[in-house]
Amino acid sequence: MGVRVLCCRFTSPLPPSWLIFLVLFLSIKSYIRSEAFVNTSPSLQPIYQTQPHLMAASFTASPQTSGQTLLSFLCEEQAAHPISIDGDLHLVLLAVSSAVKAISHAVRRAGLDNLTGFHAKKQGGEATTNQGGERQKKLDVLANDILKEALHGCGQVAGFASEEEDGIISLRTGAKYLVVVDPLDGSSNVDASIPTGTIFGVYRSLGDTPAQLQAGVLQAGKEQVAAGYCLFSAATLLVMSMGRGTGTHVFTLDPHIGDFILTHRRIRMPERGSTYSLNEARHQDWPQTLQRYVTNMKLGQNRTRKPYALVYVCSLVADAHWLLFRGGMACNPRSHLRLCYEGNPMGLIIEEAGGLASCGDGGRILEMSPSAVHQRTPIFLGSLDDILELESYGDVTQNYNPGYSAL
Repeated sequence: MGVRVLCCRFTSPLPPSWLIFLVLFLSIKSYIRSEAFVNTSPSLQPIYQTQPHLMAASFTASPQTSGQTLLSFLCEEQAAHPISIDGDLHLVLLAVSSAVKAISHAVRRAGLDNLTGFHAKKQGGEATTNQGGERQKKLDVLANDILKEALHGCGQVAGFASEEEDGIISLRTGAKYLVVVDPLDGSSNVDASIPTGTIFGVYRSLGDTPAQLQAGVLQAGKEQVAAGYCLFSAATLLVMSMGRGTGTHVFTLDPHIGDFILTHRRIRMPERGSTYSLNEARHQDWPQTLQRYVTNMKLGQNRTRKPYALVYVCSLVADAHWLLFRGGMACNPRSHLRLCYEGNPMGLIIEEAGGLASCGDGGRILEMSPSAVHQRTPIFLGSLDDILELESYGDVTQNYNPGYSAL
């Protein structure tokens, strides 16, 4: 078969084994993406015949899905929503999916490829910091580079904003979309192999000048044309929504064919959960309203009359993913998480699945228009009834923000 080699430019050094993998992966990914290839390839037929357990799961539909690939799903969505979803948006989302596959591989091999620890410009030098003054991990920088290169290469992204960039990066003049990302959420825990993830949001571009790029990135979350996250854990899961009532969908990366397979179509959160998720060690810094809420949930002195349990990973992607499947409430009550590329994308995912994304003071995350790319905000995500009960306590945001040195 003909192989097209994609040349990648990175600002950080990469180990040879990783570079070899990335080039090969990006070169052949489109060729091995479909079940038709697996079913018709003579070289793979012996695997089906002698080791069916290795391949059968790839295409066995669950009750929630038809076993679709991501590309097939996107084509189906475009046919159903031709005005709001176009082929250019497909290219953006496929570029994101390719990037997170590469990031997933890097995360899994971090301990083998010297990708743990902090990033430094030179051997033995001081760790670099991002715009928020946080020390960058090697994987932070690598994940950012992979996403930036993939989005530039797809040709449909005018600008790119990231937690690891000081400002908005112009990518393609005249392109239709803007992408905002947290390249590796939870990276402070990555060296301990705690679940991490990538968060992204997509907006329509308002133009190519610096002012227009900034205005586009600072649109309210409800203006997103797509959003999602990728969870790097026991499996690599891509969760996305294209908003406007199209629902939230979950795809699982099949490592045998290198493609994302739809495993949950239009997933719906439980209207009520049985857990809460936040850093309870900061209890003394919370407002009395939040202290009272958490105490009542623990003791079962709530509307369900059942005690809640604490489930907390300290990775927004991991904690939100638990909510998506199990319900409950997860929050950071102080202005710590970024609105543009953490709160807004997660807010769209949660609300399209039937939950609520709250500011904690009665407002909605998706209604807020950021004043700056890296603006921070309190975030409360959860099941419909859980967030409504939380809001009944009044303003639960934490105004005292001492700037914790860890977590």
